Amino acid sequence: MKTVELGRVSKPHGVRGELKVVPHWDGSEVLLEARELLVEVPEQPARMYRVERARRAHRTVLLKLSGVDDRDQAKALSGARISIGREQLPKAEPGEIYLFDLVGLKLVAPSGVIGQIVQVRAHPSVDTLVIRSPDGLLYEQPFAPPWIERVDLEQGVVSISSTDGLIA
Repeated sequence: MKTVELGRVSKPHGVRGELKVVPHWDGSEVLLEARELLVEVPEQPARMYRVERARRAHRTVLLKLSGVDDRDQAKALSGARISIGREQLPKAEPGEIYLFDLVGLKLVAPSGVIGQIVQVRAHPSVDTLVIRSPDGLLYEQPFAPPWIERVDLEQGVVSISSTDGLIA
């Protein structure tokens, strides 16, 4: 199952097992609507939990997971990654994509293959693609016009108009 990390547990909230989760994307409703979440505590096996309730609290989400019933159990999950199965996400509208779907695609310029996209970074002014070249070097490419010509998820390729935006 392909998973998508939605946020991280920062700390317990209250004494009844609620978790304070910091989502990676402000404004996302996915954590509020999820019925099941994968919780990954460092150095422990990942575990699926049923969501009993979820509510927004400023820039965080408070989650109550089945089986996490007190502050100590919630504290044991501090720092855990919260993920969801890719298939549980809403389908992208025509012409839209999820940025994480770009990871693993090839970046191609008119001169040929630049490398493989290994990460998408969100910056205040523009998102960037992190590309590993065949010789192992890392580059960043703004994910914005005029550089991005075409994204073809089926073919696994992102085409750029030139290498002018490529940053070593």
